[in-house]
Amino acid sequence: MGKKISDEFVDDGHTIADMSAEWMPWNRGFRARRAEKRKKSKQEKAEEKKLYRAAVAGMWRAIIPAVICIIAAFGIVYLLLRLWLS
Repeated sequence: MGKKISDEFVDDGHTIADMSAEWMPWNRGFRARRAEKRKKSKQEKAEEKKLYRAAVAGMWRAIIPAVICIIAAFGIVYLLLRLWLS
């Protein structure tokens, strides 16, 4: 007729995914994080700051045209409403 399916769970012990999560900041410990910060030289910190500023400047360069278009659209709608309702 059909196979009888067993509901009994058998753990064979193999790991599907490593769940240790040592890469998570809270699992490395406070001293490890402080040591990482100390390892950075002044030049590396300056380069990191320069990269951050470049990313922020790029973000603003991407957003400003969209903001200008939105403001222009509201301005046009305002002018059209003033002409229509006056």
